[in-house]
Amino acid sequence: MTIYDVWCNYLKISIFFSEDKYKRFLEFCNENNIVYLSNLTENILDRYSSIQGVGSNKIIAIKSKLEVLRDRFINQLEYTSIMETPLNKVIFTIPQIKDITVYEFLNYSQSEIEKLNLTQNELEELYTICAVTLPIEESLMSLKRNLSREEIVFLKERLVEGKTLEDIGNRKGLTRERVRQIEQKLKYLIAYILKNTNFNISLKIKVGFRDEISLEEMKTILTPEFDFLVELLKRNEIFSRPFYIDFLELFLFDKRERFFSIFHSFEFTNILTTSNVNTIREKYSSFSWIKQEEIEKIIIKLGYEKHGKYYIQNNGYKDIVELYFLKLVKTPLRVDETTIVEIVRDINSRLDYNLYQSEMESLIEERDSHLARRLEGLISRIDNIIMTDSRTYIHIDKVEYDVGKFLELKEKIVPKDTNYIDTIAIYKSLKDELNKIGIYSDYIFYSLFKYHFSQELNLTPNGNSRVLTVDGKDFNRVEELEKYLAKEGRVLEKNYIQEKLNYSNASLNNAIENSNKIIVFDRSYVGLINLVKITKNETEIIKKLIIQTSKNNSIFIPNLIGKININRELKSFVLNNNINKYLISSLIKYYFPEYKGGVNIITQKDGSCK
Repeated sequence: MTIYDVWCNYLKISIFFSEDKYKRFLEFCNENNIVYLSNLTENILDRYSSIQGVGSNKIIAIKSKLEVLRDRFINQLEYTSIMETPLNKVIFTIPQIKDITVYEFLNYSQSEIEKLNLTQNELEELYTICAVTLPIEESLMSLKRNLSREEIVFLKERLVEGKTLEDIGNRKGLTRERVRQIEQKLKYLIAYILKNTNFNISLKIKVGFRDEISLEEMKTILTPEFDFLVELLKRNEIFSRPFYIDFLELFLFDKRERFFSIFHSFEFTNILTTSNVNTIREKYSSFSWIKQEEIEKIIIKLGYEKHGKYYIQNNGYKDIVELYFLKLVKTPLRVDETTIVEIVRDINSRLDYNLYQSEMESLIEERDSHLARRLEGLISRIDNIIMTDSRTYIHIDKVEYDVGKFLELKEKIVPKDTNYIDTIAIYKSLKDELNKIGIYSDYIFYSLFKYHFSQELNLTPNGNSRVLTVDGKDFNRVEELEKYLAKEGRVLEKNYIQEKLNYSNASLNNAIENSNKIIVFDRSYVGLINLVKITKNETEIIKKLIIQTSKNNSIFIPNLIGKININRELKSFVLNNNINKYLISSLIKYYFPEYKGGVNIITQKDGSCK
């Protein structure tokens, strides 16, 4: 994948195809969920060309536009002042981009981007900044190309000289309304060009990210030819305040650093309370234009949405649930079908929210296992909420443990060149040490290990009883166990396997249950199916007995064993094997995988036995 292709994965079509003549094409894109430049394949363009009224000239125009964009992206790398800018100078709220320049980011491969662990919104924002921002000189050149000499004179008269609409209309022989329409059209054009060249960012780069710049310096930077532009920015006639604040912070007020120092002083930067918003307002009380509604616009610009009493950034439900556990849940909280309704009602009541509103309205009983599982799934995606036991959760800030000593145990926890971490087995082997530093269950150990080492070791849960794979390596416990048993070539005691492979009891049982080759020979011993001493004829007889013994899709194992022991044709099978309920139950599941259960009664899940 080329660098150009990587860029296109995050650059939205609407940035580059927003002029009036592309309106119909944009409507087609919206209807077909086509968002990014990378979506514009030949097939998509062919589909668009088949729409009535879309001629070949329109397709040629779009392809020409794409070629122009490709050339622009190539030229982008030549703008040294932009390329050398550290991204964290432009965006303060994404810690992963510290010390990365625009040039470095634009040259990242797909795998390097994925390692940054950024959200889709963050990636879109970064690519828009990196690939769209032009130096001030280029923005001004674009203005010059799109404004006629007469239009520049008009803007100077209106904005610098302060002439009225009537004055200009009389000079040009136009009505006041027509002059107003011309003015609005020109302001829209200028706003479009400045926004789509990231003029605010290039201006910050030009002045070295100083906190203050005078209007006189602004006039010097923009040259006398564009003195009307200074007046436009100053009067806030192009941009809504959330966009215009970028300009205010540069040349009207010294407040950029003050704003972000206040913002980052909050203990929970993903969520702002109404009190936090009022604090911002109080800090800027000296600026008469900043009222409550203006502060809310600024908060929205920073990526927040208002939910109940709080302003949530990006994650909505996730942030609300994390806030609930951080602020309101004091001790470990059990989430199951008997508690779920009370928990959701508590969240909505105390946080003025509407979590799972439609589901709550349709509940018939005061219990709902489906809703409980949904909330558990949501909780599992929040790094700061950890398990203390099965289906029991708490915020990590409420767990009292010695963090320093826990981190020192890393070398004991992570063997060299390991593919996976079986946290249950490791907890068992280090239980005394872990208990001394405040970690009292394998669930807490698993959660804390993920929390502290996930990024460093590139850990991934693999669904095997709290097992974590390391550095993206492939791991299949069932396959590993089957290979080990094949290598040993004999029936092995479970404890022996656990010691040799460092498995927990739960992990071992889970692997045995999911294997279609492993047989349980008795309570403590397992081996592969080929170690069972049985002929082809005996196999068929046992299969028939299993079907005959099945009643109501279930089999009572002791009853089946009785029939096996008295069957003359199975005399050799009985003599050659230790016949017990573990072996027979295991054989049933091997021959008929649709059966599930324990060692006394097993049940046929799908109701069919073939």
